[in-house]
Amino acid sequence: MGRLNRYILKKASTSVGGLVVFACCVLLMERLLRIFEIVTNSTNPASDATNMIVNLLPYYLGMAVPMALLLGTIITVDRLSKSSELTAALGAGVSLFHMTKPFLWLAIFLAGLTMFIEGYMQPVGRYNYRQVLHVVKQQSFTAALREGTFTEVGDRTFFAGTDSPDGSIGPIFIYEIIEDVNGKGEPVKGYRFTSANKGEITIRDNAQTGAPVLNLAEGINFNVLNGTLSGQLSVEKTIISAPTSQTEYRARGDDEREMTSLELFANRKGTDTTKIDKNTNNAALHLRLSKAALILLLPFIAVPFGLNYGRNPSSAGIFVGVVFLVSLQKALEFGQSLGAAGKVPPWLGIWGIIGVVAVFAFVLFWKSAYKMGQPPLTSFSHWVGHIKGELLGALKKLTRDRRIPQDV
Repeated sequence: MGRLNRYILKKASTSVGGLVVFACCVLLMERLLRIFEIVTNSTNPASDATNMIVNLLPYYLGMAVPMALLLGTIITVDRLSKSSELTAALGAGVSLFHMTKPFLWLAIFLAGLTMFIEGYMQPVGRYNYRQVLHVVKQQSFTAALREGTFTEVGDRTFFAGTDSPDGSIGPIFIYEIIEDVNGKGEPVKGYRFTSANKGEITIRDNAQTGAPVLNLAEGINFNVLNGTLSGQLSVEKTIISAPTSQTEYRARGDDEREMTSLELFANRKGTDTTKIDKNTNNAALHLRLSKAALILLLPFIAVPFGLNYGRNPSSAGIFVGVVFLVSLQKALEFGQSLGAAGKVPPWLGIWGIIGVVAVFAFVLFWKSAYKMGQPPLTSFSHWVGHIKGELLGALKKLTRDRRIPQDV
């Protein structure tokens, strides 16, 4: 690797790495509010919040890496252009393709990282996040009995009154969704209402994981099935246990987003599992592979977007790059939905878009590297500046024409 390539690679790595960290922090900010709201009922909020954030990181890394590579490349090339380093290198006979090699090496590394993130870290992290969320909801059985609040835990909604000096709580109201069988043997859904003057929470040592139970006293409960009140019962004492054990959770693989790429590849014929449709399985697999391929194409788009032979700063490349990448992401998701629905072959809805992007990248880079002329976005910047000047001129003229004369 030559000295020039090492110099460019160092600058690009610094920009891309910083943007990855920044993008992850920005994307996590919105989710943090919801996480803090969820763990407020947890018995160990700090640990549960940390686990949820760690398991969400692969998801946000998958979004941040392509954006950081595109913007980092544009920013690096723009800085080289404004400092005249790019002009000096081109004048010394170094081709634009040669100067693009460091970005390609970085893209190859990030493509491999993306395949690992999308293919393994994201599915496992998504499942672990849902598992932690399930445990937090089960822990909420105890925290649900807070003064003056309604809290939903599973199929039950709890409300509790003020703590008493003897440690009991009350009054207590519990609303629960139940299933029963009518006289014809048909399953029907109904509701069970339970109320009590006071209750007490205890932890049974012989229960799984020490599951909490609620002891009710001086209460009444009744069922409502098909709009009919039934099963009314007054009780002196009764016990309501936690909805489910905290250790029970389903196995991974309920949907394609929880399956690794190797599992999706093994199930490409739809024979390994019946929970996931064949087209849905293959569309998800092709989408993950296409994201790695897209990483390899981004340098050929970002380098022309960052070219700026003048000394005036320009943000056109960043603006166009962001719009381009967001639009492309939405197009890939639309192609995946078409493939999952069976309207087009799963590979066509995704790789057709990647093919169009590849042709666009080739033409854009070829014109920038092997044809003399202004950078691709120079005319765009001039057009935006012209429109801005026209609007400001019209606004000034309108303000001048509407000025009220001061002479009386």
